[in-house]
Formats: sequence, C-alpha cells, structure tokens
Amino acid sequence: MNWHNRRVIVAGGTAGFGLVLARHLAAAGARVLVVGRSGEGVRQALAYGERHGASFRGLTAGLDQPGEGSRVVGECLRLLGGVDDVFCCVGRSGRATMLGTSRAELQQYLDANLFSAVELVQAAADDVAAARGHVVFIGSLAGKFVLPFMGPYSVAKSALAAFADAVRVELAPRGGHVLLVCPGPIRRDPDDPAADRAANRYADEAARAGLPPEATAPGGTTTLRQLDADRLAARVLAACAARRSELVVPGSARLLAGLIEWFPDAGRRLLARVTTRR
Repeated sequence: MNWHNRRVIVAGGTAGFGLVLARHLAAAGARVLVVGRSGEGVRQALAYGERHGASFRGLTAGLDQPGEGSRVVGECLRLLGGVDDVFCCVGRSGRATMLGTSRAELQQYLDANLFSAVELVQAAADDVAAARGHVVFIGSLAGKFVLPFMGPYSVAKSALAAFADAVRVELAPRGGHVLLVCPGPIRRDPDDPAADRAANRYADEAARAGLPPEATAPGGTTTLRQLDADRLAARVLAACAARRSELVVPGSARLLAGLIEWFPDAGRRLLARVTTRR
C-alpha cells in the first residue's frame, strides 16, 4: 500500500507500540499526527521521531473525555488538511482479579481501552470512508481469551473488539476498512520515552491486590514471549494493504482462540494448562 501523503491520526502514538507504528507510517511517507495525554509525552515523542528520522505533528488530548475525539479530528483537519486513516492505540493494561475490581476501577479500564476510541472514530468516519481509508484498533489477546490476573483488562478489550465489529458493519459498505489487531505482549523499544516507567508498572498493582509474583510477567503469565514491535508494525501495515479484518499474533494464540470459539470446554481446559496459576 502507498502511504505517501496520507493523513493519519495515531491516537496513543506518544509511547509504546503506537509510537513505533507512527514511526513506520512516517517512514512510509504518511503525514502523521500523534496524540497523547500529556504535553511532555508529546514533546518526547517528537524528539524520538527526530532521533529516528521520522517527522510527526503532535497534539495533547484526553480521548476518554467528551469532546476530545471531535477536537482531535478538527485539529487534524487544520494541521494536515484532512483525515484519511485512524490508528487507535490508546489502552491500559493492568493486573487485578475480576471479583476484586470495583465498578469505578472497571470504568477506568473501559475509558482507556474502549471509550478513548469511540468519539474519535465517530468523528473521523465520514472522512475515512471517503478516502477508502483504514480504522485500526490495537486490541489484545486478552480480548480473545481471559488470562490469569487480567480479567478487567479482558472485559475492556472484548468490548473494543465488539465495537470494531460494529464499526466494520457500518463503514465497510462505504469503502472504509476496519482492522482489529490482537497481539500478545509487545517488547518496548529501548529508546521509548516511557521505557523506564514501564519496566515495573505492574508490581504495585499486584502487591496491592495480593497477587503472586508471576502476575507481573508479560501477559499475566510466564508462558507468553514478548513480540518485536517493529516486526509487528510491519505486519499491521501489510494487513492494511490486504484489507484484512483481523490480525492475531502469535499464530499459536490464533489457533487457541479458534479452539475456544468452536470447542469452548476443550479450549478452556487447554488454556488453563498453558497458563501459570497459583
């Protein structure tokens, strides 16, 4: 696919996988607006782009707040002249038990993983359809099956997956493409502005909830290896070119998710055996 001069919003593009995607899109010729919650995060992302030879525009917005999604689209129209594609990379993982999570805490997961995308996608939908563009949601394996110590996150990512399907039903007949990406844990770029903060980000949560040490491992278990962010970004852009509806990585997880879908009892017994619990 030719990304040259396409006008792309990368929400959650100031750190983590969103920042890597923004770099790949800019390298492919796209005009990229990265959106992050803090001004300092935006400044660090722009500096990261300069170090890697990628030029972005930046914008601060709290996309889980009413009015912010529409404002971001309006700013993209002002800064880039339009919107062709939207990548929704905002999210919040965490470590908790489902039965120990309050309604307010669950709302925070939903705000970060679902509602951060809703208004933004609604505001950009007409422009994306007119451009035969892409709406890409970065979900998680946690939206395919529930891993230990990740129940609230799974609820939120499952809701995002359903939202992606609903958007696809309405946008595809108008020419828009919707891709849901469901990756396992992703290795952070050592040069990521948030790399230091992310190193032990689950330790405090796990300690407060009285969870065992393995709860802080990638994926809430000791069996999932971290994905290479650059390879995953290349696969996401290739999935856009092929206009695929879903990308699940690694492939073994895709097979397990399919097994759970078709043979729920056998699939969940297998899931219980391959994840670490205490």
